[in-house]
Amino acid sequence: MPAPNPINAAARTLWAKSPRTNADGSPGAKLPVLNHLLDVAACAAELLALEPPHTRAQFVEDLGLPEGEALPWLYALVALHDLGKGSPAFQVLWEGGRQEVDRALDFAPELQANRATPHGVVSEAVLPGFLTALGWPEPLARRVADAVGCHHGFRVGKHELDLPETQRGDQRWAQVRKELCRLVTKGTGARYGAVPTAPDLSPAAFMRLAGLTSFADWLGSSFPLPPVTDFSAHDDPADYFRRARERARKTLAAIHWPVFAPLRPDVPPIADVFSYLSTDFRPRPLQSALAQALAQVDGPALVLVEAPMGEGKTEAAFYAHLQLQRAAGHRGLYVALPTQATGNAMYGRFADFLKAQGRDTPPSLQLAHGGTLLNETFQAVVERTRNAEQDPAEAEGYGVRAEGWFTHRKRALLDEYGVGTVDQALLGVLGVSHQFVRLWGLGNRVVVLDEVHAYDTYTSQLIMALVAWLRALGSSVVIMSATLPAESRRALLGAWGAQDDPPAAYPRLTVATGEGTVQALTVPDTDAEGNPSRPRQHLTLRALGSAAAEVAARAVDLASEGGCVAVIVNTVARAQRVQTLVLEELERRGVTARTCTRGGRKDPEAVSVLLYHARYPADERKYREDAVLKYLGKNGQRPQRFILIATQVAEQSLDFDADVMLTDLAPVDLVLQRAGRLHRHAGNAGRRHGHEDAVLYVAGLDGWPSESMQAEFWDRVYAPALLFRSWAALRQESELTLPDDLDPLVQRVYTPPFVAPDLTDEQQSEVREAEAALQRERGNQATTGMFAHIGHPADFWTTPLHRRPEPDTESTNDDSGAVGAEQADFPRTRLGEESVRIVPVEWVDGTWRVCPSPFRERGQEDLLPRFSTLDKQDTAHATRIYRRSLNVSRWELVKFARPLWTEALGNDRRGWSAHPLLRDAVPLRFENGRAEVQGLQVRLDPEQGLIYGGS
Repeated sequence: MPAPNPINAAARTLWAKSPRTNADGSPGAKLPVLNHLLDVAACAAELLALEPPHTRAQFVEDLGLPEGEALPWLYALVALHDLGKGSPAFQVLWEGGRQEVDRALDFAPELQANRATPHGVVSEAVLPGFLTALGWPEPLARRVADAVGCHHGFRVGKHELDLPETQRGDQRWAQVRKELCRLVTKGTGARYGAVPTAPDLSPAAFMRLAGLTSFADWLGSSFPLPPVTDFSAHDDPADYFRRARERARKTLAAIHWPVFAPLRPDVPPIADVFSYLSTDFRPRPLQSALAQALAQVDGPALVLVEAPMGEGKTEAAFYAHLQLQRAAGHRGLYVALPTQATGNAMYGRFADFLKAQGRDTPPSLQLAHGGTLLNETFQAVVERTRNAEQDPAEAEGYGVRAEGWFTHRKRALLDEYGVGTVDQALLGVLGVSHQFVRLWGLGNRVVVLDEVHAYDTYTSQLIMALVAWLRALGSSVVIMSATLPAESRRALLGAWGAQDDPPAAYPRLTVATGEGTVQALTVPDTDAEGNPSRPRQHLTLRALGSAAAEVAARAVDLASEGGCVAVIVNTVARAQRVQTLVLEELERRGVTARTCTRGGRKDPEAVSVLLYHARYPADERKYREDAVLKYLGKNGQRPQRFILIATQVAEQSLDFDADVMLTDLAPVDLVLQRAGRLHRHAGNAGRRHGHEDAVLYVAGLDGWPSESMQAEFWDRVYAPALLFRSWAALRQESELTLPDDLDPLVQRVYTPPFVAPDLTDEQQSEVREAEAALQRERGNQATTGMFAHIGHPADFWTTPLHRRPEPDTESTNDDSGAVGAEQADFPRTRLGEESVRIVPVEWVDGTWRVCPSPFRERGQEDLLPRFSTLDKQDTAHATRIYRRSLNVSRWELVKFARPLWTEALGNDRRGWSAHPLLRDAVPLRFENGRAEVQGLQVRLDPEQGLIYGGS
């Protein structure tokens, strides 16, 4: 019998995971390094076995080897992510394991666990030597090591790879690592003589390999440790790898990682796909035109859809997914929206679409944003999916699942289908932990970016980078907007590697293939079968003064004879002021007013007044949002006389219908977005109480708007230059026809130079100053955005490394939507004012309680905050507290709210600090509904929400 190989014997003594106590209380066993390497390789192999063929083809192409050679080497590379565990730097971390390491492997006396180099860095430092010795190109070897070595979240700089011998070990350690490499390749079947033809690893290939490695490592690390240390991998690595693949299959089945299957095996006519919406569903011209354009596409594509509200863009995107999935083998669909509210609304529509496709196994649909724990519909699906594990009957009759493993914030984009905020997708191009996992999750799928006109220059830069990466990763992208400035359209096409030459007339579709070929077409008024587009809407424009009193009086005038009036203003303070004046005006006229907190006597002549903005505690805001839809929604109970007073939160998130509208002056695209809520639902025709003609009053349009912009703080909300441009464009119109006038107005406002006749010298000077400020702001935002992301694929290797902490959640403030806005260290997906989330609390009868809602049910007990005692798992109680919170951006609160609080908020195990919903929340003490911070008077009013000032 041959003598044992001393190098192999030394390799057996290395540990990868320290033992845990067995279920029966007996001591557990450690996991050898080789076992873990092959476990993770097995997970990668089984993951790819369930992927579409195109995904595997991408990995094969990345290495430039035949599939039979490429995939075994791919599994080996994934396995060697933890080659660095074969080093003194790692083996010193567990004293028990260190004591068992072969005595021939030296540890430097000065080596200490708390100064050890992370093992991923060691892997990246030592792996290239093994590969280049086999003949691999040196650049390829380095990039591969970079991709697998960063599996704990971040890449490292070249200077961090120059490790001293104390960390990597001497020649004996190197021989042991070489032996581990030999055994890994023997296990996976990777042949030493198979040398890749690829000279380097492309940026897209890097993202694929890094994402797959991290995902496989998460799975492989979940394998239970054996009761007795298993050394069989050293004796027969191929047999161990086979058995590890069996465990990997069971692990993937346990988390319900789906085997790839198209949503539909065929692509039926549009009318058949959407028959669930209506038995007589007829496709709109937009939907038919896009379907016809994509019928000729045989691979990934970029689709720009520019069409007015109500043209069926969402259904067009869903159908495009069916076509593109068939053409390119995409694995799923993610729909990215600007706010959590729009994401929540889309979840139901998406679920209905998936259910209607009749797949035998219901697809898993994730809701991806920072407030998913607050979404009762989604949480019910998660719970139902969990219960179906014990009782399959629980799943019957439901069209979608929501697998719990993927609800973790880093995993949501890995699931087959998803809907959420654009922020979750944009984290894939920011330097946060495991950004490459997010990008890999979005790779080879269809990604829909909705309402892209809603983003500023900074976020638009991130979107350009995301589009470029999605193209590189073999994805298709569908971008939807009511209308885009020409410059934005060119930039999006440029990010895809295509040119907008020439653009089609509005409403338009632009389809760019993966090769950059562009097809531009105008959506016809009717399709080939004569099905019409949405009827044209004629609006009468009327100028109105900007004073809150004038706006309030006109709103009362318009509602007095009947009808539903919407007043959309630019700031919360102005909305509160307008409501106060409306109530005073109604009282002066002797008219009963009803509000959410003041029912009033039964009076057929009463006017209901609903205030809705973002500065309410979350549960009160939801109550008011539901009230808007209850009365003005598609099937709303339209009151006889009704006045809605709202801020910008209503212009995108809510599908409501007003008989007549008053709006503050705003950038023209937002004015038109608001106007899209005028006479929105055809079913309300004939019951508009004299408002049968759609009329839009624009406050601030009656004269030069400079004074109004400053007095009402509009210039703090919107760029003054855009307000001046919009004022000039709207002043020239007395009537609008939508959608005909939509695109010309937007292009006029957003395409320089600004031209407005008959301005005084002083007004011209104001305009020049505003224009210069706008250009500076856009330039600064563009520069900030370009330096914020990881770079485009074309310059990824030369872009400086970004390593920043990832926020646990995104802000739930739909006005700013800034991920990381609460802490400057975090990378932001949006720019916005720094904010803080406060929870109003009060001291009552010797105990703390959360300030109660005016809408709480009778007999409901007081909500105790449990600052330091809240259990980390008690999400139900944490959710109730969170629902009483609100996001604020006043600098006094942002700067001083947290230091003012002296009560302990717990630690990382118990208390607010331990729970993801509350760890960034700050209690703010109120007495009799009032608080003071740094001289700022704050009042929590049951009707108007949080009010600043002493009134």
